Amino acid sequence: MEEETGIIDNNEDIITELQNKLSELEKQLSESESKLKDTYDRFLRSEADFQNLRKRTEKEKEDTRKYALQEVIIGILNVLDHIERGIKAYKESEKETLPKEEVLKGIELIYKDLKDVLSSHGLCEIECLGKEFDPFYHEALATVCSEESEHNRVVEEFQKGYILNDRVIRPSRVKVTKNE
Repeated sequence: MEEETGIIDNNEDIITELQNKLSELEKQLSESESKLKDTYDRFLRSEADFQNLRKRTEKEKEDTRKYALQEVIIGILNVLDHIERGIKAYKESEKETLPKEEVLKGIELIYKDLKDVLSSHGLCEIECLGKEFDPFYHEALATVCSEESEHNRVVEEFQKGYILNDRVIRPSRVKVTKNE
């Protein structure tokens, strides 16, 4: 009987130890599940934030595309207003014809206004006459033999070239010298 009591006491100790371990493991499992739930919730919030950021970024890009030229267009509209006023004044003129100089002066003022608008937005002409030919800035449409000018110099401009900020958007179309 004592032997049975010793075995029972020993079994009770083992059961108590196993119950303590089980309780500890259940506590760890509960903590792990709680951490996992918190991590999953943070993940879902991060995913939602990311999707919102993506949508907002797409909208901003679309708005930028839509309205990127707004300032330029407003400036050009001012030039357009000048042209319309000039046409109206010409039509309402009591004289049969305006002097050529007055018409030319009006056109030159409008041209200057347009250049100023474009310049204020980063557009500038490429200076090319007398400069060494540079394929990055110039497009050679013709060559001419010349002993008077240095080899590979621009001697005539057929069409102006332009740079927008730091990018060539249209090279100057030119005639270049070559020495034989």
